[in-house]
Amino acid sequence: MKNHFKTLIAPLLVSAFLISGCASNTVSRIAPFSVAKAKIEAGLSQQESEDVVKNCPFGEPKLEETVNVGPTDLIARDGYVLMHSAVDKIPLWVCEYVVKDQLTGSLNRDDKFQPDPLLKKGRRAELIDYKGSGYDRGHQAPAGDQTKDVTRKLETFYLSNMAPQAPALNQQIWRELETHVRDWLVERGSGYIITGPMFYDPKEENAATATGVVKHKVIGPDEVAVPTHFYKIVVAKDSSGQWQSIAFVMENRKYTKPYDFSKYIESIEWIQERTGINFMPELDSVEQKRLERNASPLWN
Repeated sequence: MKNHFKTLIAPLLVSAFLISGCASNTVSRIAPFSVAKAKIEAGLSQQESEDVVKNCPFGEPKLEETVNVGPTDLIARDGYVLMHSAVDKIPLWVCEYVVKDQLTGSLNRDDKFQPDPLLKKGRRAELIDYKGSGYDRGHQAPAGDQTKDVTRKLETFYLSNMAPQAPALNQQIWRELETHVRDWLVERGSGYIITGPMFYDPKEENAATATGVVKHKVIGPDEVAVPTHFYKIVVAKDSSGQWQSIAFVMENRKYTKPYDFSKYIESIEWIQERTGINFMPELDSVEQKRLERNASPLWN
C-alpha cells in the first residue's frame, strides 16, 4: 500500500505549488492559484441550502482568492456541511451546529465506514486507501455528536468526513478534546464546531528556515493526504447571550498524559492565516476582531 511523501506549498509564501512523491513513483504538479476551483454550490437543493445556513456559523467558510487547492465539492447534510478536496481526498473544513438534545441520547456507534455516494470515484477516498496504512479514519464531525438520529450518525461514517489520523492522536487526546467540546455545548445548550486538517511546518514561520513547501504523507491508491495537524474551532454563546470562541491546533502525533489543552490553543485568526480559509465570512468587523484574535476567557 502506498504510504509516501508529498510536498505542499506553505499558503502564505508563494503563488504556485509543487508536489513531488518520495516513493517508487514520483509526481510533480505545478498549479497556479488562478486555476478555478470546481464547485457544486449552484446546484444545491433548497434543503441543502438550508443545511449550509444551519450548520455554518456566520456564513459558509470561504477560501481566500490567493489560495488554490484544486477541485472541491460542497456536501451539505442535516448533521454537517463540508468542503471536500478532490485532490487530497479529505475535507478542508467541516461545520456542525450542535444542540444539547442530540448529544444526550443513547444511540450506539456502528462503524459502517463507506465512500461518500455523493462523490465520484477518483474524487474521493475509498476503504482500501486506509487499509494497512497505519492511520485511523479520523472523524472530523464526530459520530459522538449524533446520539439521537440513526441517519445522521451513519452519515458521519462517510469517508468524506474523514482524514488520516495517527491512532495515538485519534483514540486518545483528540477523543478527549471532542468529549470536552460536547460537555461545553451541553452546558451552553448549543453551539458550532468547525474541524479540519492543516498542512503546516513551523519552519515556514522563520525566514531563515522557510522553503515555501510543506512535506506530508499520502496513503493508498488514491493518494489520500495525511495532514500534519488538525484544528477544532468552537463558537457558542455565554450565559449573557454573547458569542464566545476558542480554537485548538494539534500535530498529527501521539501526546503524553496528563493532557494540558491550554498548550494547544490558537486564535482563529492564526489558523485562517495558515489554511487560507475564512471560517466566518459574514461576521462584522468588530465581532471578527473579538472572536478571531483571542480565545474567550469563558473556556479557560
